[in-house]
Amino acid sequence: MLKRMFLAFLLVPLVELVLIFVLAHFLGWGITIALTVLSSLVGAYLARRSWRSWWGLVREEWGREGFPVHRLGEGAILLTAMAFMITPGPLTGVLGILFTIPAIRERVSRLLVRWISDRLLGRFWR
Repeated sequence: MLKRMFLAFLLVPLVELVLIFVLAHFLGWGITIALTVLSSLVGAYLARRSWRSWWGLVREEWGREGFPVHRLGEGAILLTAMAFMITPGPLTGVLGILFTIPAIRERVSRLLVRWISDRLLGRFWR
């Protein structure tokens, strides 16, 4: 697990740098920097808006039927999107914006919950 995290922390910045240089080669440095900043601003706005709507759903469902555990995956995806918005770069910016779209967020959340439950079930009930 530690090796995978080290690899991710090494590869993601390298991929970001390569993408920035490729974009700058084709578009120019000014446009590349503007696109990077614009994607972060748009993503931050979308993340804030998505967080508010998600929190409204959680509060509504909490009032009706108790704590909505199935919404926790979506909250984790939104927190990840917000972290991606802080990180400058085209790859993390696009991923952060994608994670704020409700349909994509719900699908990724289902995959995340299924993956976590399979790992837990696999460890405890073998």
